Amino acid sequence: MNDHNTREDRPTLEVIGEFTTCGAKSYWIALVLTGDEDTAARIISSGIHGVADSGKVFGEWMCAWGIDVVIKACVALHTDELRKEEGSREYWRAKAAEGSTIELQQAPLSTERVRRALLLLPLFPRFVYVLRVLEGYSLSYVASILNVDEEACQAALAYSFGAFAEALMPVQVAKEQ
Repeated sequence: MNDHNTREDRPTLEVIGEFTTCGAKSYWIALVLTGDEDTAARIISSGIHGVADSGKVFGEWMCAWGIDVVIKACVALHTDELRKEEGSREYWRAKAAEGSTIELQQAPLSTERVRRALLLLPLFPRFVYVLRVLEGYSLSYVASILNVDEEACQAALAYSFGAFAEALMPVQVAKEQ
């Protein structure tokens, strides 16, 4: 069984308009998941991206595989923090009901703005959001990658939708609410 969608089925980050290569997208994902430019560069410097950017069928597969490798390297880097932050499905459901406490930003929508908003999310919901929403992985595959139960992922995903939307909301709109 294929646990994640094909590249064609995924909501791609290219719609934001700044990813022309697999390497650029991989670096952005690593940067969002680690929050550190040097660590992100180190994770993706494996040399696979030349083949992945070839535009050939194997290159497309290689890109998808390479991004999966990047995500798993980021998970390995944050294993302890993710376990601490996972809490339980009840914890993230309660956090979603409370609403987000993320400070709002104002800027045109760009990969930089999306990156900043994602970095405001707590680590576990950020990983769940990137893997499920941006990469299109099934919730069961996300849970297996993060080594947590699917219900915790679902609860963190619900929290992340509200928190991410709030982080992207223009400041003056948020103040009116």
